[in-house]
Amino acid sequence: MHSSLTAWTGRIRRRLRPVRTRLTVLATLLVALTLTVAAGAVLYALYQSSRQSADVATTARARQIAAVVESKGLAGLDESLLTDSRYVDIIQVVDDAGHVVFSGERYPAGPLGSGLRPGEERRESGLQTTPDGPAYRGALVGALAPGGEVVTVEVGAAESRLDSLFRFVAVLAAVMIPIIVIGTAVLTHYFVARTLKPVDDIRRQVDDITGGDLDQRVPVPDTGDEIATLATTMNAMLERIGTARAEQMRFVNDASHELNSPLTTLVGLLDLSRTTKQPIDPETVATVMMPEALRLQGMVSDLLFLARADERGVPLRLADVDIDEVVSAEVARLEALGRHTITAKISAVRVQGDGEKLARALRNIADNASHHTHDRLDFAITVDADRRHVSVTVSDNGPGIADADKSRVLQRFVRLDTVRERSSGGSGLGLAIVDEIVRAHHGHVTVADAPDGGATVGFTLPVPPWSE
Repeated sequence: MHSSLTAWTGRIRRRLRPVRTRLTVLATLLVALTLTVAAGAVLYALYQSSRQSADVATTARARQIAAVVESKGLAGLDESLLTDSRYVDIIQVVDDAGHVVFSGERYPAGPLGSGLRPGEERRESGLQTTPDGPAYRGALVGALAPGGEVVTVEVGAAESRLDSLFRFVAVLAAVMIPIIVIGTAVLTHYFVARTLKPVDDIRRQVDDITGGDLDQRVPVPDTGDEIATLATTMNAMLERIGTARAEQMRFVNDASHELNSPLTTLVGLLDLSRTTKQPIDPETVATVMMPEALRLQGMVSDLLFLARADERGVPLRLADVDIDEVVSAEVARLEALGRHTITAKISAVRVQGDGEKLARALRNIADNASHHTHDRLDFAITVDADRRHVSVTVSDNGPGIADADKSRVLQRFVRLDTVRERSSGGSGLGLAIVDEIVRAHHGHVTVADAPDGGATVGFTLPVPPWSE
């Protein structure tokens, strides 16, 4: 029994899985419930209204006849008081013995109810003159005639007439409600299908888009609704995926090309040694193999750094960092190398960040400037700070960077002077790493022209309020 119920429930769930089916069922149930409640309320109000109107009409007629009997006796009754109306179908005056002494009926069958004392009133349903006769809803009023005779005035409305409109409305509701419910189900199913057709078109289009064909776009319906917004969002997502994939392919191709160059050199020398059965001389190791190996090691380290940054962002060990100390340490390093004369203008400022990562970013910028600075000429490192930002810039006196290339130098494997970069060991990843580190610190990299020619590259970081 339990397994049958589970299977039956599973089939229902599978059938209700499509959105169109669920919306149709929900709309149909809501309409059916609403119409049923509304029809019940109307029928109840109609039922109560017809009986209340009957009570008002029969009571008023009964009191009117009782007043005439009490003032003039039975002889004072005229035909106008015995005529039928919408809610009056039977009028009788019954004596104390239960005999009909006055009636609007030509052949009265009997009293509607038991007699009442003078001044008493009663309203009842289901009154009958005979056991097989029609049922009435009547008003009974007791009266005392001038001769001392006690009579009961009975005025009734046929319940069949009262219920005729009720039955008509009930039958009409029973016929129309199913028709309306079925029509609602059909129309809801049709219009929901039309509404969801663009979604189905989007689904088919996305299903047709393969990994190698990201240039396709889903159709955007000219409706201006949520589905059009969905299609626009899907196209924007496809655009981002296509851009990311293109960048990924370019990154892989560039990385393969860059890694292949030092590997080719190393493998070539090793193969030559293997073929000639001669060891590699120390000078070749020092001048060729070691620089290529270090270049390969640095490139692999940079690639790992960028790959981790793409996956999880640049990991930071946040602490208070004195930017002036970071810059002073870098100036000391450059001066120890003895290649250039360094001009430094440093302001004391403290930020919240990762000192090791910021030192690496500054070192990459300084090394880049060192590669492009003319021999024995100086380059400048400047630290400017205000209440909100600190800027660290490095200026060289090299050939500078064209305006068209200023936005490109932060991209990966971009080298404006390929031959010079290769000879100096550059891989085109240094400034890309700088950009990742600075953006992780909520700052931005700046690339501009130096005042005396050359290029000025640096970064700007936010200064916390407590820094001053």
